[in-house]
Amino acid sequence: MIYIIDDNVTFNTENGSLKSMKNGKEVFLSSLNVRVFKCLLEHGVKTVSREDIFKQVWGEQGLNVSSATLNQYISLTRRALLSVGFSDRLIITVAKTGYKINKAISISELDADNPKSPVGEVTAVMLSDSGVKTGQTSYHLAILLRTLSIVLPLALLFFLFFYYQHHRDNEKRQIISYLGMVNGCPVYYSGKYLDKKSGSYLQFLAENNLYGKQCGKDEIIIARINHSINSTEDSGRRFIAKCVMDSNSLYHLCESEYIRAWKKN
Repeated sequence: MIYIIDDNVTFNTENGSLKSMKNGKEVFLSSLNVRVFKCLLEHGVKTVSREDIFKQVWGEQGLNVSSATLNQYISLTRRALLSVGFSDRLIITVAKTGYKINKAISISELDADNPKSPVGEVTAVMLSDSGVKTGQTSYHLAILLRTLSIVLPLALLFFLFFYYQHHRDNEKRQIISYLGMVNGCPVYYSGKYLDKKSGSYLQFLAENNLYGKQCGKDEIIIARINHSINSTEDSGRRFIAKCVMDSNSLYHLCESEYIRAWKKN
């Protein structure tokens, strides 16, 4: 079917073309856009409700579409008419109801097998529902980028905060490292591990025998020095304690003292 709109533009429902009868300029609507426009033309000047359009255009496909989608197709149709030089108001919006064709504009029909051929140079421009999809995609992408711009900085701040707290907690947490046995007593070191100097430190404890040669049941020795054994400081202090460690690794009944560790001669 070919519709002649105001002896100015032809609309071919078979291929979706809108063509100017004055200069031959031509544009094409998408298949869905054709069905929307055809639905309005078939009802003449009567108002067509949105529900009737949904039923006629999308009902057979079992699709649910929004009023916004229909508005997009109406907008595309109006733009296509303008692009071929038809500036009159053909499609009228009926508030809270739907749409209708302007009764002041004449519309006639032709048999598609014998159409009236407009003359002039033909310029084809594709107008499709890609405009609707592109608009929706751009909207969702903008929302996503806006969400990420808020969430990512917050996530980074939370990460830095928890990392800082964890680092501070580790600094505050006293490290107890097992060094070995001295005269039958398990020796633990409080603080940073002595690494290669642990052997000489165990020898020092064995030679000085600060808490006797034996440990009772569950007794351990906990020691600490403020610098390395070979420190060049003029003087320093050494902490040493004998404690009872229970099955939960808790220390009880600790006997402790600070001892003058060295003095530079």
